[in-house]
Amino acid sequence: MPVRFGILGAGYMAHTYAECLARHVPDGSLAAIALGSGAPALAERYGVSWEPSMEALLGRSDVEAVILATPHSAHLPETCSAAAAGKHVYAEKPMARNLAECDGMIEACAAAGVQLAVNKVTRFRDSPLTARRLIDEGAVGELRMIRGLCAVPTYHEGLKPWVHDPDEGGAWLDWGAHGCDTLRWLTNSEATSVFAWVGDWSPPPLLRNTMAQFRFRSGVTAQLMMSFEMPTSGFGSQSWWEIVGSRAVVELDAYGKVFLISDGKHELVFEQPAFDLNTDPVSPVRLKAFAAQLQDFCRAVLDRREPAVTGADGRAAVEMVEAGKRSSLTGQAVSLPLAG
Repeated sequence: MPVRFGILGAGYMAHTYAECLARHVPDGSLAAIALGSGAPALAERYGVSWEPSMEALLGRSDVEAVILATPHSAHLPETCSAAAAGKHVYAEKPMARNLAECDGMIEACAAAGVQLAVNKVTRFRDSPLTARRLIDEGAVGELRMIRGLCAVPTYHEGLKPWVHDPDEGGAWLDWGAHGCDTLRWLTNSEATSVFAWVGDWSPPPLLRNTMAQFRFRSGVTAQLMMSFEMPTSGFGSQSWWEIVGSRAVVELDAYGKVFLISDGKHELVFEQPAFDLNTDPVSPVRLKAFAAQLQDFCRAVLDRREPAVTGADGRAAVEMVEAGKRSSLTGQAVSLPLAG
């Protein structure tokens, strides 16, 4: 029997997960949708039930797990309610707005004996997976440095208006949760320190720009540069990575090509088929990675094992984001794990 899901939320990511469950996740199915003005129409589109409240959805016997496609501020209370109802939880990134909320989610799910996973879709995209394989196989030699770049002109303009509420954490939390987790995953290590500037060039205060340098327990040094106030279309990709080893360099577009550069050769190792994020959001190419992580979560529930990306992983990314903010406020490097 597939794991039967309820989705909380009816925006862009709720559409993403509904389409995945309808067509691309063998061990999952969609039973019901609640919350958001578009929930009735989304439920009708996929031929499932619309529930008028979260409580009604959680009360359904045919819902075994919930997907939180809701504002960041809602994740903790929704997780607590879902766990109390015995439902497994799959949360959109970022896991929550701060460490206290992350801890509350982890504790609620542990106490109820249910699974908790957080979307870290970069880990499941074919291009980043190719780069990770090159690292693991030793093609780059000893891993030394990584630089990640996200640079676009605006921050989610017209896509999900609630993200423009500063109380939701801003762009550094939203994208940083992906960027920081990608660094943890590529290095297979934990950050030990960060020195960062986080801020805005113009109002409103949404933390749309970051320059952060991390040191990892493995000895790798990494840098994240993020800007949602670029004067042009950016640098060609919203997720560009340069991976430096003792023997070779990898250039990675998380949505496109992977190059291995060694001995004067610029070798194309992999190229993801193109898709248009704005005009074709349900492209199977885009959905493949989301579906892969959902499938892993379904197997974790069915096999009673941990998912590939746990609540602890979601928390670690939020901790790195928070450390960057603290460094920016103090002008000093901040050690990890955070104290207090």
